[in-house]
Amino acid sequence: MQAIDPKTSIVTHDAGNPRDQFCPFYVASTPGGYIGWGKTTQLGSGLGFAMGARLARPDATVVNLMGESAFGMVGIDFETAVRCNLPVLTIVLRNNVLGGYAKSMPIATTKYGANRVTGSYAPIAEALGGYAECVVDPEMLRPALLRALDKVKAGQAALIEVVTHEEPRLAGLW
Repeated sequence: MQAIDPKTSIVTHDAGNPRDQFCPFYVASTPGGYIGWGKTTQLGSGLGFAMGARLARPDATVVNLMGESAFGMVGIDFETAVRCNLPVLTIVLRNNVLGGYAKSMPIATTKYGANRVTGSYAPIAEALGGYAECVVDPEMLRPALLRALDKVKAGQAALIEVVTHEEPRLAGLW
């Protein structure tokens, strides 16, 4: 919230845990500056929605928050943002887990690790023509966001991969 200008920005998130982790803390102060998709969209839809928001408001800074499983579903669409000159900032939370699914698929989780995810996403965004950084130190997050926002303002799609950990306790569910 402190890295962007809410009057000129649109912030969104993907479905699932990124939504649950984001909504309780983000303060929307400008009409149309925050677009929430709820939990009824398919995993990964936030990236397309962000590009659509940029098309609707080409002068806006558009920021999308998603998990690595969502990016895994649609990450190649980051190239669409690059190719179509839709400079959006995508923030990928990487905690190596498809959050919230262990309880609904206990056998597959225990026996096969079906809720586990691996990978590095910043190199993918760079290979697709965007600007990318991977942040592992919380103190480096704000500077990375500011560098990425500068790239977006200069017309380049950007991705910040934030290495974090699974947080099973979500706001309102304690």
